[in-house]
Amino acid sequence: MDIQTLSHYVLGPVRLWTVDREEPSQYIEVRDGRIQKISGQPPSDTSIPKIDGKNFVLMPAGVDAQVHLRVPGQEHKETAETGLMAAVKGGYAAILTMPNTKPVIDNVKVLKEAMDSVRTYEERFGVRVFWTAAITENLSSSKVTPIEDLAKAGIKALTNDGLGVLSDEVMEESFKRLAPLGIPLLQHAEFLGHGGSLAPSSVQESLKVKPYPESAEIDMVVRDLKVLKKCPEARYHILHITSGKVVPLVREAREQGLKVTCEVTPHHLYFSGEDIDPKNTSFKMNPPLRSPEDRQLLWEGLENGDVDFVSTDHAPHEPLVKSGSFDEVAFGTLGLETTLGVLTWGYREGKLSRRRWVEVFSLKPAQFLGLDSSYGDLQVGQEIRGILFDLEAPDHLIQEKDFSSLSKNSCFIGSHLPGKLIKSFLGSKVISCE
Repeated sequence: MDIQTLSHYVLGPVRLWTVDREEPSQYIEVRDGRIQKISGQPPSDTSIPKIDGKNFVLMPAGVDAQVHLRVPGQEHKETAETGLMAAVKGGYAAILTMPNTKPVIDNVKVLKEAMDSVRTYEERFGVRVFWTAAITENLSSSKVTPIEDLAKAGIKALTNDGLGVLSDEVMEESFKRLAPLGIPLLQHAEFLGHGGSLAPSSVQESLKVKPYPESAEIDMVVRDLKVLKKCPEARYHILHITSGKVVPLVREAREQGLKVTCEVTPHHLYFSGEDIDPKNTSFKMNPPLRSPEDRQLLWEGLENGDVDFVSTDHAPHEPLVKSGSFDEVAFGTLGLETTLGVLTWGYREGKLSRRRWVEVFSLKPAQFLGLDSSYGDLQVGQEIRGILFDLEAPDHLIQEKDFSSLSKNSCFIGSHLPGKLIKSFLGSKVISCE
C-alpha cells in the first residue's frame, strides 16, 4: 500500500458512478482534497499532474456501520493500524466500531480514551472512525449506560452487539432516552438459551453440532417491535439479519410508521449454511449462515430497499480462539476486505443494480449515521472520498496472505471473487491499493 499526499491533480478518464449519475470518460480535478471540477474533457492546463483512470469505475468510498475494531484492549485481535489498513484495502472511508471491547465502552472516560488512541491512524489513512457505546453497563447488567453524556461525547449509536438485550424494561428505557437524541439503538437480535453454533443444514448435521434456530432472531425482533410501539419516535436498527422472515417484519413496521432499519453482511449474501467448509471454523459466525432460500430473500430485500444497506460485522480473532471444533471456537469472521468482491459478484449476477450498489455500500449507511454529504457521493466542492475500481477484473483467489487485518479468520479464504480495487482517494490522500 502506497500513500501519497497530493495538493492538485486530475484523475481521468473514469466511469463515474454515483447514485444519480453514470457517465463515461469523466475527468475529476482535485485541489487540496476537494473536487474542483467534473468534466467530460481533460483540462486545458497540461501542467496539472494527471492520474490515469484507465476508464475504471470511480465511485463513492464505502461506509461500514458494523466493525469490531477491537480497540481498546483487544489489540491481539486487531489494532487501530491494521484495522484501518484493512478498511482502506476494502474501499472504505469510514467505519462504525462496536463497544464490546476490554474495557467495554460504556462510559465517557473509556470512550474518549479510545477515540484518542486511533487519531494518529485516522490521519495516516484518511479513514474516519465513528463510535458506539454499550446499552447496559459492561454489556451484562440491567443498568442502562449514561446515554445523554455519551451522546454529548460523540457516539453515533448505542448497542450491545454480540449480545441481544433480553429485558423488555431495558429496551423501553433505552428507546425513551434515545428518542429525543435521534440516536439509533442497534440490536443484535438473539434470545439466548439455544446453545447452537450453526443453523440447521446438511453440514450442521454432518458435524453433529447443536443447531442455532432462526427463532432466536425472529422472536427478539417481534419483541422489540412491540416495545418500540410504546415509543414510536425512537430509531431501531437490526444488525446483520439472516432470516428471510425478518424482512417482511421490517417492511410492516415501516408501514405502521415505526423508524426501523436493518442491514445484511456480505457473508450472509454470498454463502448459505450448505456452503460451509467443515475445515474452516471462520464459517462460525453469529448470527449463522442460513438456508439458500433465506440468502435469496436477503438479496431481494437488499435490491428492493427492504434491507437498507450492507455492513461487514468485521470480527477479527486470533488463531487460538478459532482452533478446535465448531462447538468450541469463537464466533466471527473478517469482512472489510472482501465486501467489494461480493457486491461485484452480485452485480454481475443481476442480483444488485448499479444504483443500489452505491446506495448499500456508501450512501445509505452514511445517511444512517448522519455523516456529511462527502460520504456517499462525489460532487463539486466536496472533499473527495472515492475509490477507483476495476469492475472487469477476473475472479481472483482469496488467500490468507492477502489480508491486511492482523487476524486472518476469513470464511472467504479459498473462494474466488471478481473485481479489483485500484486506488482510494480520501481527501488529500491518494492510496494505491493494488
